[in-house]
Amino acid sequence: MPFLVQVQNDVPTKSLPNPPPLGYPVPAHRHAVSVQLPTWQDMRGMVAQEPRVSLVQQIGYPRSFLNQDVVKVNNACLALLGHADEKCLIFPALDHALACQATIADSAPEAADRVRIQAADFLLSEPPVTVATTTVSETRQSTHNARRRFFLVFFPSQVNASAMVFWRLTGTGISSRLAQSMHEHLESIAPAPAYELFGSNSDLLREFADAQADDMVRARIVKLLQRASIDPAQSARFASTDVFLYPTGMAAIYEANKLLQSWRSTQTIVFGFPYELTLKMIQKYGLACRFYGFGTPAELDEFEGYLANEWEQGRMVQSVWCECASNPLLRTVDLQRIRHLADTYGFVVVVDETIGSFANVDVAGIADVIVTSLTKSFSGNANVMAGSIILNPSSPFYALLKQSLDSTYVNELFGADSRVLEYNSRKFLARAAIMNRNAQHLVSVLGSFAGTSSSTLTHIYYPSTCWSRENYEARMRTATAEFVSGYGGLFTLEFESVVAAATFFDALNVHKGPSLGAHVTLAQPYVQTVFMREKEWAASYGLSESIVRISVGLEDEQALGDEFTRALRLANRFKAGRELSGHLESFL
Repeated sequence: MPFLVQVQNDVPTKSLPNPPPLGYPVPAHRHAVSVQLPTWQDMRGMVAQEPRVSLVQQIGYPRSFLNQDVVKVNNACLALLGHADEKCLIFPALDHALACQATIADSAPEAADRVRIQAADFLLSEPPVTVATTTVSETRQSTHNARRRFFLVFFPSQVNASAMVFWRLTGTGISSRLAQSMHEHLESIAPAPAYELFGSNSDLLREFADAQADDMVRARIVKLLQRASIDPAQSARFASTDVFLYPTGMAAIYEANKLLQSWRSTQTIVFGFPYELTLKMIQKYGLACRFYGFGTPAELDEFEGYLANEWEQGRMVQSVWCECASNPLLRTVDLQRIRHLADTYGFVVVVDETIGSFANVDVAGIADVIVTSLTKSFSGNANVMAGSIILNPSSPFYALLKQSLDSTYVNELFGADSRVLEYNSRKFLARAAIMNRNAQHLVSVLGSFAGTSSSTLTHIYYPSTCWSRENYEARMRTATAEFVSGYGGLFTLEFESVVAAATFFDALNVHKGPSLGAHVTLAQPYVQTVFMREKEWAASYGLSESIVRISVGLEDEQALGDEFTRALRLANRFKAGRELSGHLESFL
Protein backbone atom coordinates (compact mmCIF):
# COMPACT_ATOMS: atom_id res chain seq x y z
CA MET A 1 0.00 0.00 0.00
CA PRO A 2 1.14 3.57 -0.57
CA PHE A 3 2.61 5.34 2.44
CA LEU A 4 0.33 8.39 2.68
CA VAL A 5 1.81 11.11 4.86
CA GLN A 6 1.82 14.86 5.12
CA VAL A 7 5.15 16.63 4.75
CA GLN A 8 5.23 19.47 7.26
CA ASN A 9 7.37 22.10 5.51
CA ASP A 10 7.23 24.32 2.47
CA VAL A 11 7.29 21.36 0.10
CA PRO A 12 3.78 21.10 -1.40
CA THR A 13 1.73 19.42 1.33
CA LYS A 14 -0.14 16.66 -0.38
CA SER A 15 -0.31 12.96 0.21
CA LEU A 16 2.78 11.24 -1.11
CA PRO A 17 2.53 8.02 -3.13
CA ASN A 18 5.10 5.30 -2.82
CA PRO A 19 8.21 7.38 -2.16
CA PRO A 20 10.91 7.40 -4.84
CA PRO A 21 14.50 6.43 -4.21
CA LEU A 22 16.64 9.33 -3.11
CA GLY A 23 18.86 10.99 -5.69
CA TYR A 24 20.87 14.18 -5.28
CA PRO A 25 20.04 16.85 -6.11
CA VAL A 26 16.31 16.21 -5.86
CA PRO A 27 13.99 19.19 -6.37
CA ALA A 28 11.09 19.03 -3.95
CA HIS A 29 8.47 18.51 -6.63
CA ARG A 30 10.14 15.31 -7.82
CA HIS A 31 9.23 13.61 -4.56
CA ALA A 32 5.65 13.26 -5.85
CA VAL A 33 6.75 10.75 -8.48
CA SER A 34 5.72 7.16 -7.85
CA VAL A 35 8.46 4.61 -8.56
CA GLN A 36 9.45 1.18 -7.36
CA LEU A 37 11.32 1.11 -4.07
CA PRO A 38 14.78 -0.46 -4.01
CA THR A 39 15.17 -3.64 -2.01
CA TRP A 40 17.83 -4.78 0.44
CA GLN A 41 19.56 -6.62 -2.42
CA ASP A 42 19.35 -3.52 -4.63
CA MET A 43 21.06 -1.41 -2.01
CA ARG A 44 23.79 -4.01 -1.60
CA GLY A 45 24.16 -4.12 -5.37
CA MET A 46 24.87 -0.39 -5.52
CA VAL A 47 28.03 -0.83 -3.50
CA ALA A 48 28.97 -4.22 -4.90
CA GLN A 49 28.73 -2.68 -8.38
CA GLU A 50 26.42 -5.36 -9.61
CA PRO A 51 24.71 -4.67 -12.97
CA ARG A 52 21.96 -2.39 -11.69
CA VAL A 53 23.04 0.72 -13.56
CA SER A 54 19.61 2.31 -13.85
CA LEU A 55 19.02 1.94 -10.12
CA VAL A 56 22.43 3.42 -9.31
CA GLN A 57 21.67 6.39 -11.52
CA GLN A 58 18.42 6.95 -9.64
CA ILE A 59 19.60 6.65 -6.05
CA GLY A 60 23.34 7.23 -6.24
CA TYR A 61 24.24 9.70 -3.50
CA PRO A 62 26.69 12.10 -5.19
CA ARG A 63 29.42 11.47 -2.63
CA SER A 64 29.33 7.83 -3.77
CA PHE A 65 28.61 8.18 -7.48
CA LEU A 66 29.24 10.94 -10.01
CA ASN A 67 26.10 12.93 -10.71
CA GLN A 68 24.88 12.54 -14.28
CA ASP A 69 25.30 16.28 -14.97
CA VAL A 70 28.93 16.02 -13.88
CA VAL A 71 29.43 12.96 -16.10
CA LYS A 72 28.17 14.93 -19.11
CA VAL A 73 30.73 17.67 -18.53
CA ASN A 74 33.47 15.09 -17.97
CA ASN A 75 32.57 13.40 -21.26
CA ALA A 76 32.67 16.72 -23.12
CA CYS A 77 36.16 17.34 -21.76
CA LEU A 78 37.26 13.86 -22.77
CA ALA A 79 35.89 14.35 -26.28
CA LEU A 80 37.74 17.65 -26.67
CA LEU A 81 40.98 17.10 -24.78
CA GLY A 82 41.22 13.44 -23.83
CA HIS A 83 43.24 10.57 -25.25
CA ALA A 84 42.13 7.05 -25.99
CA ASP A 85 41.11 4.97 -22.96
CA GLU A 86 41.18 7.89 -20.53
CA LYS A 87 38.84 9.27 -17.90
CA CYS A 88 38.89 12.64 -16.22
CA LEU A 89 37.80 14.57 -13.15
CA ILE A 90 37.28 18.33 -12.97
CA PHE A 91 38.35 20.49 -10.03
CA PRO A 92 37.89 24.21 -9.34
CA ALA A 93 41.33 24.48 -7.73
CA LEU A 94 44.78 23.48 -8.90
CA ASP A 95 45.79 22.13 -5.49
CA HIS A 96 42.91 19.63 -5.66
CA ALA A 97 44.03 18.50 -9.11
CA LEU A 98 47.62 18.09 -7.93
CA ALA A 99 46.48 16.14 -4.86
CA CYS A 100 44.35 13.88 -7.06
CA GLN A 101 47.36 13.29 -9.33
CA ALA A 102 49.50 12.43 -6.28
CA THR A 103 46.87 10.02 -4.93
CA ILE A 104 46.74 8.12 -8.23
CA ALA A 105 50.54 8.00 -8.43
CA ASP A 106 50.74 6.71 -4.87
CA SER A 107 48.24 3.90 -5.37
CA ALA A 108 49.09 3.07 -9.00
CA PRO A 109 52.75 4.05 -9.56
CA GLU A 110 52.85 2.20 -12.87
CA ALA A 111 50.44 4.79 -14.29
CA ALA A 112 51.94 7.87 -12.65
CA ASP A 113 53.58 9.19 -15.84
CA ARG A 114 50.26 8.99 -17.69
CA VAL A 115 48.32 11.22 -15.29
CA ARG A 116 48.22 14.77 -16.62
CA ILE A 117 46.59 18.05 -15.62
CA GLN A 118 45.10 20.45 -18.14
CA ALA A 119 43.80 23.94 -17.30
CA ALA A 120 40.69 24.93 -19.25
CA ASP A 121 38.33 27.88 -19.25
CA PHE A 122 34.56 27.39 -19.18
CA LEU A 123 31.67 29.74 -19.75
CA LEU A 124 29.26 29.57 -16.82
CA SER A 125 25.60 30.44 -17.09
CA GLU A 126 24.07 30.52 -13.62
CA PRO A 127 20.41 29.58 -13.22
CA PRO A 128 18.23 32.09 -11.35
CA VAL A 129 17.73 31.18 -7.70
CA THR A 130 15.59 33.03 -5.20
CA VAL A 131 17.40 34.65 -2.28
CA ALA A 132 16.30 37.22 0.24
CA THR A 133 17.45 40.41 1.81
CA THR A 134 16.41 40.98 5.40
CA THR A 135 12.83 41.70 4.40
CA VAL A 136 12.31 41.18 0.67
CA SER A 137 12.80 38.18 -1.57
CA GLU A 138 14.33 38.76 -4.95
CA THR A 139 15.39 36.63 -7.89
CA ARG A 140 18.83 37.36 -9.27
CA GLN A 141 20.50 36.01 -12.35
CA SER A 142 23.82 36.85 -13.89
CA THR A 143 23.26 39.21 -16.80
CA HIS A 144 26.22 37.88 -18.79
CA ASN A 145 28.13 34.65 -19.11
CA ALA A 146 31.22 34.44 -16.92
CA ARG A 147 34.37 32.58 -17.95
CA ARG A 148 36.11 30.66 -15.19
CA ARG A 149 39.18 28.44 -15.06
CA PHE A 150 39.06 24.82 -13.95
CA PHE A 151 41.63 22.05 -13.76
CA LEU A 152 41.13 18.71 -15.48
CA VAL A 153 42.91 15.57 -14.35
CA PHE A 154 43.20 12.96 -17.12
CA PHE A 155 44.20 9.42 -16.21
CA PRO A 156 44.12 5.91 -17.70
CA SER A 157 40.76 4.22 -17.34
CA GLN A 158 42.29 1.29 -15.49
CA VAL A 159 43.20 3.51 -12.51
CA ASN A 160 39.75 5.05 -12.22
CA ALA A 161 39.23 3.44 -8.81
CA SER A 162 42.29 5.26 -7.45
CA ALA A 163 41.07 8.59 -8.77
CA MET A 164 37.64 8.03 -7.25
CA VAL A 165 39.23 7.37 -3.85
CA PHE A 166 40.52 10.94 -3.88
CA TRP A 167 37.25 12.36 -5.18
CA ARG A 168 35.19 10.52 -2.56
CA LEU A 169 37.42 11.12 0.46
CA THR A 170 38.05 14.82 -0.15
CA GLY A 171 34.63 16.06 -1.24
CA THR A 172 36.20 18.19 -3.96
CA GLY A 173 35.14 18.41 -7.58
CA ILE A 174 32.19 20.21 -9.10
CA SER A 175 28.59 20.20 -7.91
CA SER A 176 25.64 19.20 -10.09
CA ARG A 177 24.44 22.82 -10.26
CA LEU A 178 27.87 23.96 -11.34
CA ALA A 179 27.89 21.23 -13.99
CA GLN A 180 24.47 22.35 -15.16
CA SER A 181 25.78 25.89 -15.55
CA MET A 182 28.48 24.55 -17.89
CA HIS A 183 26.08 22.58 -20.13
CA GLU A 184 24.96 25.40 -22.41
CA HIS A 185 28.51 26.27 -23.41
CA LEU A 186 30.38 22.98 -23.57
CA GLU A 187 31.39 23.78 -27.14
CA SER A 188 33.20 26.84 -25.78
CA ILE A 189 35.67 24.98 -23.52
CA ALA A 190 39.02 26.65 -24.12
CA PRO A 191 42.18 24.78 -23.11
CA ALA A 192 44.77 27.03 -21.49
CA PRO A 193 48.41 26.97 -22.59
CA ALA A 194 50.59 24.64 -20.54
CA TYR A 195 52.71 27.53 -19.29
CA GLU A 196 49.63 29.04 -17.59
CA LEU A 197 48.95 25.97 -15.45
CA PHE A 198 50.82 27.34 -12.45
CA GLY A 199 50.33 30.99 -13.34
CA SER A 200 47.58 33.32 -12.23
CA ASN A 201 45.08 35.14 -14.39
CA SER A 202 43.11 37.82 -12.59
CA ASP A 203 40.32 37.65 -15.18
CA LEU A 204 39.76 33.93 -14.59
CA LEU A 205 39.66 33.67 -10.80
CA ARG A 206 37.61 30.75 -9.55
CA GLU A 207 35.61 32.93 -7.16
CA PHE A 208 32.10 32.07 -8.37
CA ALA A 209 30.48 32.48 -4.98
CA ASP A 210 27.49 34.63 -4.06
CA ALA A 211 28.78 36.96 -1.36
CA GLN A 212 25.32 38.00 -0.18
CA ALA A 213 24.00 34.46 0.22
CA ASP A 214 27.26 33.34 1.84
CA ASP A 215 27.13 36.19 4.34
CA MET A 216 23.55 35.29 5.24
CA VAL A 217 24.47 31.64 5.79
CA ARG A 218 27.47 32.56 7.94
CA ALA A 219 25.41 35.00 9.99
CA ARG A 220 22.72 32.36 10.49
CA ILE A 221 25.27 29.82 11.70
CA VAL A 222 26.71 32.34 14.17
CA LYS A 223 23.23 33.10 15.46
CA LEU A 224 22.63 29.39 15.95
CA LEU A 225 25.94 29.02 17.78
CA GLN A 226 24.93 31.82 20.16
CA ARG A 227 21.33 30.69 20.66
CA ALA A 228 20.61 28.99 24.02
CA SER A 229 24.32 28.49 24.61
CA ILE A 230 25.74 26.63 27.58
CA ASP A 231 28.18 29.54 28.05
CA PRO A 232 26.67 32.74 26.56
CA ALA A 233 29.77 34.81 27.24
CA GLN A 234 31.90 32.37 25.29
CA SER A 235 29.51 31.93 22.37
CA ALA A 236 29.13 35.70 22.04
CA ARG A 237 32.69 35.81 20.71
CA PHE A 238 31.81 33.98 17.47
CA ALA A 239 31.73 36.15 14.36
CA SER A 240 30.84 35.47 10.72
CA THR A 241 34.52 35.64 9.85
CA ASP A 242 35.06 32.49 11.93
CA VAL A 243 32.82 30.47 9.57
CA PHE A 244 34.32 29.06 6.37
CA LEU A 245 32.04 27.52 3.75
CA TYR A 246 32.84 24.56 1.48
CA PRO A 247 31.05 22.76 -1.37
CA THR A 248 30.52 19.56 0.67
CA GLY A 249 30.82 18.33 4.23
CA MET A 250 33.73 16.09 3.25
CA ALA A 251 35.51 19.06 1.67
CA ALA A 252 35.26 20.85 5.03
CA ILE A 253 36.64 17.80 6.85
CA TYR A 254 39.44 17.40 4.29
CA GLU A 255 40.40 21.08 4.50
CA ALA A 256 40.34 20.97 8.32
CA ASN A 257 42.78 18.07 8.17
CA LYS A 258 45.00 20.01 5.74
CA LEU A 259 44.90 23.03 8.02
CA LEU A 260 46.00 20.99 11.03
CA GLN A 261 48.69 19.16 9.05
CA SER A 262 50.18 22.50 8.02
CA TRP A 263 50.10 23.62 11.65
CA ARG A 264 51.54 20.50 13.29
CA SER A 265 52.37 17.45 11.19
CA THR A 266 52.14 14.84 13.91
CA GLN A 267 49.79 12.01 14.80
CA THR A 268 46.01 12.30 14.74
CA ILE A 269 43.54 10.53 17.05
CA VAL A 270 40.01 9.52 16.07
CA PHE A 271 38.09 8.85 19.27
CA GLY A 272 34.79 7.01 18.94
CA PHE A 273 33.42 5.39 15.79
CA PRO A 274 32.86 8.16 13.23
CA TYR A 275 31.39 8.57 9.77
CA GLU A 276 33.37 6.06 7.73
CA LEU A 277 34.82 8.55 5.22
CA THR A 278 36.16 10.77 8.00
CA LEU A 279 38.27 7.94 9.38
CA LYS A 280 39.43 6.82 5.94
CA MET A 281 40.33 10.36 4.92
CA ILE A 282 42.42 10.95 8.05
CA GLN A 283 44.12 7.58 7.68
CA LYS A 284 45.08 8.39 4.09
CA TYR A 285 45.85 12.11 4.30
CA GLY A 286 46.83 12.45 7.95
CA LEU A 287 49.88 11.19 9.74
CA ALA A 288 49.96 8.09 11.97
CA CYS A 289 46.23 8.03 12.74
CA ARG A 290 45.39 6.19 15.97
CA PHE A 291 41.81 4.90 16.27
CA TYR A 292 39.81 4.29 19.46
CA GLY A 293 36.67 2.86 17.89
CA PHE A 294 34.48 2.28 20.95
CA GLY A 295 34.91 5.63 22.68
CA THR A 296 34.22 4.07 26.08
CA PRO A 297 35.55 5.28 29.44
CA ALA A 298 37.95 2.33 29.39
CA GLU A 299 39.36 3.46 26.06
CA LEU A 300 39.62 6.99 27.40
CA ASP A 301 41.70 5.65 30.30
CA GLU A 302 43.89 3.86 27.75
CA PHE A 303 44.21 7.02 25.67
CA GLU A 304 45.19 9.09 28.69
CA GLY A 305 47.95 6.62 29.48
CA TYR A 306 49.12 6.77 25.89
CA LEU A 307 49.24 10.57 26.00
CA ALA A 308 51.32 10.54 29.16
CA ASN A 309 53.78 8.12 27.61
CA GLU A 310 54.04 10.13 24.39
CA TRP A 311 54.59 13.29 26.41
CA GLU A 312 57.45 11.66 28.29
CA GLN A 313 59.00 10.65 24.97
CA GLY A 314 58.76 14.22 23.69
CA ARG A 315 56.11 13.42 21.10
CA MET A 316 53.01 15.56 20.54
CA VAL A 317 49.54 14.63 19.39
CA GLN A 318 48.18 17.01 16.79
CA SER A 319 44.42 16.59 17.21
CA VAL A 320 41.57 14.43 18.45
CA TRP A 321 38.48 14.07 16.24
CA CYS A 322 35.07 13.23 17.78
CA GLU A 323 31.42 13.31 16.79
CA CYS A 324 28.37 14.48 18.76
CA ALA A 325 26.64 12.09 18.33
CA SER A 326 28.41 9.36 16.35
CA ASN A 327 27.26 7.85 13.08
CA PRO A 328 25.65 5.28 13.01
CA LEU A 329 25.51 4.12 16.67
CA LEU A 330 24.65 7.56 18.09
CA ARG A 331 27.14 7.45 20.93
CA THR A 332 28.81 10.49 22.44
CA VAL A 333 32.21 10.24 24.04
CA ASP A 334 33.09 12.08 27.25
CA LEU A 335 33.83 15.38 25.53
CA GLN A 336 34.54 17.23 28.77
CA ARG A 337 37.30 14.80 29.62
CA ILE A 338 38.67 15.07 26.08
CA ARG A 339 38.80 18.85 26.57
CA HIS A 340 40.67 18.43 29.86
CA LEU A 341 43.23 16.19 28.17
CA ALA A 342 43.61 18.70 25.34
CA ASP A 343 44.34 21.47 27.82
CA THR A 344 46.88 19.24 29.56
CA TYR A 345 48.70 17.90 26.51
CA GLY A 346 48.21 20.70 24.01
CA PHE A 347 46.29 19.17 21.13
CA VAL A 348 43.40 20.49 19.04
CA VAL A 349 39.89 19.08 19.53
CA VAL A 350 37.81 18.75 16.35
CA VAL A 351 34.11 17.97 16.82
CA ASP A 352 31.71 17.06 14.03
CA GLU A 353 28.28 18.05 15.32
CA THR A 354 26.33 17.17 12.15
CA ILE A 355 24.17 14.53 13.88
CA GLY A 356 23.32 16.53 16.98
CA SER A 357 23.28 19.73 14.90
CA PHE A 358 23.45 23.41 15.80
CA ALA A 359 19.85 23.14 17.00
CA ASN A 360 20.38 20.59 19.76
CA VAL A 361 23.99 20.60 20.93
CA ASP A 362 26.56 23.21 21.90
CA VAL A 363 30.15 22.00 21.48
CA ALA A 364 31.77 25.44 21.69
CA GLY A 365 33.01 24.71 25.19
CA ILE A 366 34.83 21.64 23.86
CA ALA A 367 35.94 22.12 20.26
CA ASP A 368 38.75 24.22 18.90
CA VAL A 369 37.42 23.42 15.44
CA ILE A 370 33.79 22.55 14.59
CA VAL A 371 33.06 20.79 11.30
CA THR A 372 29.57 20.31 9.91
CA SER A 373 27.93 18.83 6.85
CA LEU A 374 25.43 21.54 5.94
CA THR A 375 24.03 19.08 3.38
CA LYS A 376 22.12 17.38 6.16
CA SER A 377 19.53 18.92 8.52
CA PHE A 378 20.81 22.49 8.13
CA SER A 379 19.64 22.34 4.51
CA GLY A 380 17.02 19.72 5.20
CA ASN A 381 15.68 19.42 1.65
CA ALA A 382 18.05 16.92 0.03
CA ASN A 383 18.80 19.21 -2.90
CA VAL A 384 22.11 20.92 -2.15
CA MET A 385 25.50 20.02 -0.71
CA ALA A 386 27.75 22.18 1.49
CA GLY A 387 29.93 22.08 4.58
CA SER A 388 31.56 24.40 7.07
CA ILE A 389 34.58 24.83 9.31
CA ILE A 390 34.13 27.02 12.38
CA LEU A 391 37.15 28.22 14.31
CA ASN A 392 36.45 28.83 17.99
CA PRO A 393 37.66 32.29 19.15
CA SER A 394 38.05 30.90 22.68
CA SER A 395 40.55 28.28 21.54
CA PRO A 396 44.20 28.74 22.56
CA PHE A 397 45.08 27.87 18.94
CA TYR A 398 42.62 30.30 17.38
CA ALA A 399 45.05 33.01 16.28
CA LEU A 400 47.44 30.61 14.56
CA LEU A 401 44.71 28.58 12.85
CA LYS A 402 42.77 31.67 11.81
CA GLN A 403 45.80 33.32 10.28
CA SER A 404 46.67 30.16 8.37
CA LEU A 405 43.14 29.53 7.07
CA ASP A 406 42.57 33.18 6.16
CA SER A 407 45.71 33.12 4.03
CA THR A 408 44.80 29.98 2.08
CA TYR A 409 40.99 29.92 1.94
CA VAL A 410 39.22 30.27 -1.39
CA ASN A 411 35.45 29.98 -1.38
CA GLU A 412 34.54 27.18 -3.80
CA LEU A 413 30.85 26.99 -2.86
CA PHE A 414 29.05 27.76 -6.11
CA GLY A 415 26.75 30.77 -5.87
CA ALA A 416 23.62 28.90 -6.98
CA ASP A 417 24.27 26.22 -4.34
CA SER A 418 24.78 28.88 -1.68
CA ARG A 419 21.47 30.54 -2.52
CA VAL A 420 19.59 27.25 -2.24
CA LEU A 421 21.35 26.55 1.06
CA GLU A 422 20.42 29.96 2.40
CA TYR A 423 16.78 29.51 1.40
CA ASN A 424 16.53 26.00 2.84
CA SER A 425 18.17 26.90 6.16
CA ARG A 426 15.65 29.63 7.01
CA LYS A 427 13.38 27.01 8.61
CA PHE A 428 16.14 24.92 10.15
CA LEU A 429 14.90 25.14 13.74
CA ALA A 430 11.31 24.37 12.78
CA ARG A 431 12.45 21.29 10.89
CA ALA A 432 14.78 20.20 13.68
CA ALA A 433 11.89 20.32 16.14
CA ILE A 434 9.79 17.99 13.96
CA MET A 435 12.73 15.64 13.38
CA ASN A 436 13.40 15.46 17.14
CA ARG A 437 9.76 14.71 17.83
CA ASN A 438 9.37 12.12 15.05
CA ALA A 439 12.54 10.26 16.00
CA GLN A 440 11.67 10.22 19.70
CA HIS A 441 8.19 8.96 18.85
CA LEU A 442 9.52 6.13 16.69
CA VAL A 443 12.14 5.16 19.26
CA SER A 444 9.42 5.03 21.90
CA VAL A 445 7.02 3.00 19.75
CA LEU A 446 9.66 0.53 18.60
CA GLY A 447 11.26 0.39 22.03
CA SER A 448 8.32 -1.61 23.33
CA PHE A 449 9.29 -4.40 20.90
CA ALA A 450 13.08 -4.30 21.18
CA GLY A 451 14.59 -7.23 23.04
CA THR A 452 11.34 -9.09 23.60
CA SER A 453 11.16 -12.80 22.91
CA SER A 454 8.61 -12.38 20.12
CA SER A 455 10.46 -9.65 18.21
CA THR A 456 13.33 -9.75 15.73
CA LEU A 457 14.32 -6.22 16.81
CA THR A 458 17.08 -6.56 19.40
CA HIS A 459 18.33 -3.01 20.01
CA ILE A 460 17.71 0.65 19.20
CA TYR A 461 20.67 3.03 19.06
CA TYR A 462 19.74 6.64 19.84
CA PRO A 463 21.44 9.27 22.02
CA SER A 464 18.75 8.83 24.67
CA THR A 465 19.08 5.01 24.75
CA CYS A 466 22.88 4.68 24.66
CA TRP A 467 25.23 4.15 27.60
CA SER A 468 26.64 7.59 26.70
CA ARG A 469 23.38 9.47 27.25
CA GLU A 470 24.85 11.69 29.97
CA ASN A 471 27.69 12.74 27.67
CA TYR A 472 25.22 13.88 25.03
CA GLU A 473 22.95 15.61 27.50
CA ALA A 474 25.92 17.52 28.92
CA ARG A 475 26.16 19.33 25.55
CA MET A 476 22.45 19.96 24.98
CA ARG A 477 21.40 23.57 24.54
CA THR A 478 19.18 25.29 27.07
CA ALA A 479 15.45 24.93 26.42
CA THR A 480 13.74 28.13 25.26
CA ALA A 481 10.26 29.15 24.21
CA GLU A 482 11.48 29.05 20.62
CA PHE A 483 13.01 25.55 20.70
CA VAL A 484 13.48 22.64 23.09
CA SER A 485 16.64 20.67 22.39
CA GLY A 486 16.27 16.99 21.61
CA TYR A 487 18.25 13.95 20.54
CA GLY A 488 18.21 14.50 16.79
CA GLY A 489 16.56 12.80 13.86
CA LEU A 490 18.83 9.78 13.41
CA PHE A 491 18.57 6.35 15.03
CA THR A 492 19.67 2.81 14.18
CA LEU A 493 17.78 -0.44 14.52
CA GLU A 494 19.54 -3.76 15.08
CA PHE A 495 17.86 -7.06 14.22
CA GLU A 496 18.64 -10.60 15.29
CA SER A 497 19.62 -11.63 11.76
CA VAL A 498 20.26 -10.26 8.29
CA VAL A 499 17.10 -12.00 7.10
CA ALA A 500 15.00 -10.20 9.71
CA ALA A 501 16.61 -6.85 8.86
CA ALA A 502 16.06 -7.41 5.13
CA THR A 503 12.43 -8.38 5.69
CA PHE A 504 11.83 -5.24 7.71
CA PHE A 505 13.68 -3.03 5.23
CA ASP A 506 11.85 -4.38 2.20
CA ALA A 507 8.47 -4.05 3.92
CA LEU A 508 9.11 -0.52 5.15
CA ASN A 509 7.43 1.92 2.78
CA VAL A 510 9.69 4.95 3.13
CA HIS A 511 12.49 6.37 1.01
CA LYS A 512 15.49 4.06 0.71
CA GLY A 513 19.00 5.43 0.38
CA PRO A 514 22.01 7.03 2.05
CA SER A 515 22.42 10.49 3.59
CA LEU A 516 20.41 11.92 6.47
CA GLY A 517 18.65 15.07 7.62
CA ALA A 518 16.31 15.19 4.61
CA HIS A 519 12.69 16.29 4.75
CA VAL A 520 11.66 12.70 3.98
CA THR A 521 12.42 9.62 6.04
CA LEU A 522 15.35 7.54 4.78
CA ALA A 523 16.21 3.94 5.57
CA GLN A 524 19.65 2.47 4.85
CA PRO A 525 21.09 -1.02 5.49
CA TYR A 526 24.19 0.66 6.82
CA VAL A 527 26.83 -2.07 7.03
CA GLN A 528 25.53 -3.74 3.88
CA THR A 529 26.15 -0.58 1.87
CA VAL A 530 28.93 1.27 3.70
CA PHE A 531 31.05 -1.68 4.85
CA MET A 532 30.11 -4.26 2.23
CA ARG A 533 33.74 -5.36 1.91
CA GLU A 534 34.68 -4.70 5.55
CA LYS A 535 31.94 -6.46 7.49
CA GLU A 536 34.27 -8.34 9.79
CA TRP A 537 36.17 -5.16 10.67
CA ALA A 538 32.92 -3.25 11.28
CA ALA A 539 31.61 -6.08 13.47
CA SER A 540 34.73 -5.87 15.61
CA TYR A 541 33.56 -2.39 16.63
CA GLY A 542 29.97 -3.40 17.29
CA LEU A 543 28.44 -2.64 13.90
CA SER A 544 26.34 -5.65 13.01
CA GLU A 545 25.48 -6.34 9.39
CA SER A 546 21.84 -6.56 10.51
CA ILE A 547 21.49 -2.85 11.36
CA VAL A 548 19.20 -0.44 9.52
CA ARG A 549 19.87 3.26 9.96
CA ILE A 550 16.86 5.57 9.96
CA SER A 551 16.88 9.30 9.29
CA VAL A 552 13.43 10.67 10.03
CA GLY A 553 11.79 13.31 7.90
CA LEU A 554 8.91 15.71 8.43
CA GLU A 555 6.05 13.28 7.85
CA ASP A 556 3.18 12.87 10.27
CA GLU A 557 4.46 11.11 13.39
CA GLN A 558 1.42 8.87 13.75
CA ALA A 559 1.70 7.72 10.12
CA LEU A 560 5.38 6.99 10.65
CA GLY A 561 4.67 5.04 13.82
CA ASP A 562 2.00 2.96 12.13
CA GLU A 563 4.24 2.21 9.13
CA PHE A 564 7.28 1.20 11.18
CA THR A 565 5.11 -0.98 13.41
CA ARG A 566 3.55 -2.66 10.37
CA ALA A 567 6.96 -3.46 8.85
CA LEU A 568 8.29 -4.75 12.16
CA ARG A 569 5.28 -6.97 12.72
CA LEU A 570 5.82 -8.46 9.28
CA ALA A 571 9.44 -9.21 10.16
CA ASN A 572 8.30 -10.70 13.47
CA ARG A 573 5.90 -13.05 11.70
CA PHE A 574 8.83 -14.68 9.98
CA LYS A 575 10.45 -15.21 13.36
CA ALA A 576 7.33 -16.98 14.60
CA GLY A 577 7.17 -19.01 11.41
CA ARG A 578 10.79 -20.02 11.71
CA GLU A 579 10.29 -21.20 15.25
CA LEU A 580 7.35 -23.33 14.16
CA SER A 581 8.67 -24.80 10.94
CA GLY A 582 12.38 -24.16 11.01
CA HIS A 583 12.70 -23.44 7.31
CA LEU A 584 11.47 -19.93 6.48
CA GLU A 585 14.81 -18.25 7.14
CA SER A 586 16.63 -20.47 4.67
CA PHE A 587 13.79 -19.99 2.20
CA LEU A 588 14.18 -16.19 2.38
